[in-house]
Amino acid sequence: MKAFTILRALAASGRDMTATEVANAVGSNLATVHRFLLTLEGEGVVSRTQAGRFHLGHALAELGGRVEGDALLIDAAQPHLEALAMEFREGVHCVARSGNQAINAAHAQPDRSLVISHAVGEPFPLHCTAAGKVFLASMSSANRRSFLSKLDLTRFTAATITDPATLERELATVAHQGYAVENEEWEEGLISVAAPLHNAKGAVVAAIALSAPGSRFGDDMRSRAVQAITARVAEVERSLFTESRVFPSRARPRGSFPHLKRVGDFVFVSGTSARLPDDSFEGVTVAADGSVTIDIRKQAQFVFEAVEGMLRSVGYDLTDLVDVQAYLLDMADYGAFNEVYARYFPPDGPTRTTVAVRELPHPHQALMVRAVAFNPRAHFEPERD
Repeated sequence: MKAFTILRALAASGRDMTATEVANAVGSNLATVHRFLLTLEGEGVVSRTQAGRFHLGHALAELGGRVEGDALLIDAAQPHLEALAMEFREGVHCVARSGNQAINAAHAQPDRSLVISHAVGEPFPLHCTAAGKVFLASMSSANRRSFLSKLDLTRFTAATITDPATLERELATVAHQGYAVENEEWEEGLISVAAPLHNAKGAVVAAIALSAPGSRFGDDMRSRAVQAITARVAEVERSLFTESRVFPSRARPRGSFPHLKRVGDFVFVSGTSARLPDDSFEGVTVAADGSVTIDIRKQAQFVFEAVEGMLRSVGYDLTDLVDVQAYLLDMADYGAFNEVYARYFPPDGPTRTTVAVRELPHPHQALMVRAVAFNPRAHFEPERD
């Protein structure tokens, strides 16, 4: 309680604090607070400036990122769990690893009187469950040997594998075939199959498992379940790490491509102009004699706000941009374009390339911008060995 009181005081201050200021804020003596601050600093949840002032540390951000990542994973997986539960009329689970055990992170179950169900948050042993074997099989050989040497291979049923060498051979099979099977090794009468779910770097971060009583889980169902789970896992991975979007509120692309594509932690924004859904252009005035005036400032402002709106739809914003490419129809607009650009980006913002082109897709179009954004918060990491 004392530690969290100190952390809340640091969070509420909005600035770096001395140990004395923290002690005054929490109503405790300086020696005690200073001792707590040093311990918290050692754990990475508090950091200290060169001037000796304290603020929240990176470890808290990492933990918060894990929560965000887990929520992202569950949101993406849940509809697929429900589809599998409906198709097979059996319980389906999304399982994550936490240290020496697996944890049920999400589940779906059918409307059926007898179904294998595990509550969200329920722990599973690693060595004798299908999902647990998936995590063990994903480790390198050296890490797995070291990990298994410290893991308690408790016997739960007569079928539980408790011999490390036999388990190693079983895990090699799992790694080779890409899925794991539990055959009454944790609970008598229970059979499960599980397939790994990978992050953008190819590391296993979760497993999707289907469990059923052995009386209903024959070889044919096992084969169908493996195929169905594997297909659903691929869809979850695509939805998590690759996404293309066309926005109905924007002018449709003049070709077969999306407005935006997200791949892992990166977002790529296609060339964006000031074109409106009705194919007219922002910042264009047509005089009675037919002459056209294009306001580059208005078009630039429209473009950057459009880019920002698209980025926000996938959880990013302009501060996440790492590269901007601008195409001007007339380099005489360079100075005015720079004025607008400076409203949205500081000098240490994204890299930028600006060129003049001979022609753009429409005579009322004076500018096109494409951009790349990066945000590692969209990425979740596997449990470390």
